[in-house]
Order: sequence, then structure tokens, then C-alpha cells
Amino acid sequence: MSTARKCTVFTFTLKDEPGQLLALSNRLRAADITLRSFWATSNKDNTSTLRCIAERDPQFRDFANSAELNISEEQAMYIATAENVGGFLRVLEDLASAKINIGDIHAVTLADEQGWVVWTDQEHLDTLIELIG
Repeated sequence: MSTARKCTVFTFTLKDEPGQLLALSNRLRAADITLRSFWATSNKDNTSTLRCIAERDPQFRDFANSAELNISEEQAMYIATAENVGGFLRVLEDLASAKINIGDIHAVTLADEQGWVVWTDQEHLDTLIELIG
């Protein structure tokens, strides 16, 4: 069985140089910020684009303001299933049958759970929750 919930994805940039991620991680730890998901991409302009899902959105917003991170926010969907086989296909079938297009997707498997962060049109998020969980 799968579950689905809305989540806030925070996006910001840092200089793309050694030690930046370590410094950010130390600041997050000092502020007692827990992230559910985190990923980064290097850009050609010597910056990195970082995206994360925080355990507590208000706490991360406060941190970002005090750290002078220029964050943007968007709503996405976090979908999880404990199924080892076929869970991803069932989620894709549900999306296709509801004619919901995926803009971006980030998938991960940890322990016995598979999870996806799915970006789609904002008007489809509630429909997606109803379909999945």
C-alpha cells in the first residue's frame, strides 16, 4: 500500500566550491534542523542548486532567513510504499489513469521503503493524494 502527502521543497544556491556543503551541514546541525531529503546539482556559473525537504518547514524558513539563504518554495508530493516489487509501476498507473503529468521526479529506496518526490501542476496535488493514499 502506498501513502501520499504534500511537502514543501526549498531551493537555494551556494557557491560551488569545496567545503560549502560541509559548512551548511554544520550550520544545520547547530540549528537542530533535520532534513528528510536533500540533493544538489552543480551549475556552469560556479554555483550549486540545492533542494531539500525539511522535517519542520517553519524552522527551516527561520534558519534560511537568519543564514541569508535566498530560498524559493514549491509544493510537491511525497509518495512512499513498503512494496518491494511493482509499487513504482502502480503509482505511475494511478498518475496516468488520472491524466496527471509528472514535471520532475526524485526516487529513493531506503531500508524496505521506496519513496518518490513528484512535482506536478499544483491543481493536481489533492487529486494525487486521493488516488494514492
